[in-house]
Amino acid sequence: MDTTQLLGPLVLFLLMVIVGLQLTPPDFRRVLASPRVIVIGTLGQIVLLPLMTWAVISLLGLSPIFGAGAVILAASPGAGMSNVMAAVAGAHVALSVTMTAVSSVLAVFTLPALTAVGMRVFVGEAADVDVPIGYLMSQMALFLLLPIGLGMLMRAWLGDATRRFVPWINRVAVLVIIALTLSSASGSQTPLPTGSELTRALAAGSLWTASAMGIGWGLASLLRLDADDRFTFLIEFSARNVALAFIVAVSSLGRLDLGFFSGVYALTGFPAAIVLAVARGRLRASPDLTAPSEE
Repeated sequence: MDTTQLLGPLVLFLLMVIVGLQLTPPDFRRVLASPRVIVIGTLGQIVLLPLMTWAVISLLGLSPIFGAGAVILAASPGAGMSNVMAAVAGAHVALSVTMTAVSSVLAVFTLPALTAVGMRVFVGEAADVDVPIGYLMSQMALFLLLPIGLGMLMRAWLGDATRRFVPWINRVAVLVIIALTLSSASGSQTPLPTGSELTRALAAGSLWTASAMGIGWGLASLLRLDADDRFTFLIEFSARNVALAFIVAVSSLGRLDLGFFSGVYALTGFPAAIVLAVARGRLRASPDLTAPSEE
């Protein structure tokens, strides 16, 4: 168990270095040149995901405690792994990294507020939520800023040589992501419902993920963004920080059952995002699609 706990963060660090290898400073300058995309994309996650969560839970008639846990996940920032998925999919990596960083910083304020609302709406209880700021900031530093910065430095040092091995590394990254997901699922301590309740919970996790993807894609389409940006929104809206959601549920609120939805999402939503990212990456690598056949 100790080896797994050590290996997971190390592998994640290396995956984020791979993301950095595919970025340059001009990529971020282009993102910052259109701040409305970041602002609207971030506000969309903060406002629309909790509302969609309420609609999904109400539609399926799931238990109030399950709904409150779902709100915690919806209020959590984007997962760092979303940046890896964006790279694998050939989407807009700099936009993904920027949106993840911004949502993580704002989560210090938005996560406790939205969690308190979710607890009041679904459970009828007032909740005083303490966000693990130290954990959140250390995640940003160790698994976002530092490895991506290192990857960008390596790209600057190696120059165009990175183009020869980055596609191969991305294929390895896909296998590593799948292995990590399977390992986390098999060794997870997250409680799950059983019987018919589990069936409905899995349906809720799948519907929640599909709805989050649809909201992200639809919002990007309203902004008239290109296909790469639309897919980036799709991933950022649907790939949430499961670890942070579980920490808030158990450590801050002291309710293990509030981790139900995070566990279900880990079995349904995250794998779905991975499959889509891999499929898009393979399609983009297809000679038929790389040829200048678009109108």
